Amino acid sequence: MDWVDKLSIGAIAGITLITIGMLTNQAILKNQQGNAGVEAGEEKAAYALRMDQDKKIYKEIASRKDQGLYAEAMAGLNDIMETYPENPLSYVYMAELYLEQGNLGDSIRSYRRAVEMEPDYVDERTPLFIGTKIKKLVTEGREKFGREKSLKPKDKDVRKVLKDIYYLQSRLAGGCE
Repeated sequence: MDWVDKLSIGAIAGITLITIGMLTNQAILKNQQGNAGVEAGEEKAAYALRMDQDKKIYKEIASRKDQGLYAEAMAGLNDIMETYPENPLSYVYMAELYLEQGNLGDSIRSYRRAVEMEPDYVDERTPLFIGTKIKKLVTEGREKFGREKSLKPKDKDVRKVLKDIYYLQSRLAGGCE
């Protein structure tokens, strides 16, 4: 065997190893994609179950809010928050109630708390997405509290609200905490 034969055998062995590696990699990727489909289905079912439970829990709050009974809705919401302190939807309803009453600062603060507890509220790929509401509120709040900051530069409350606005703005843009 001369050096050309050895080179040919080495090339054939190398090509064979590369082909086997590519086929193995393709099989692994196909398996991972199949598992991702199952996980996505389970995730959708979990979201549906959660939204159904939340609808039952907050049914009375939504009804009172729609009737304009904000004080009663807030009292009921406080009871729910004691029973389910880990549910971020309470803060979403609280933000909506504050906004209906014209309290923009507390509304922004409540939305921030909700987003901190549940980042899916600003993720467009989930059914929990409420980013359009928050974005509108952030735009309105930046204008209002930007003016207030120039009028009262040392007001700590205005600074806190602006900090909450910047946090929400960052999360809407896809940033991290």
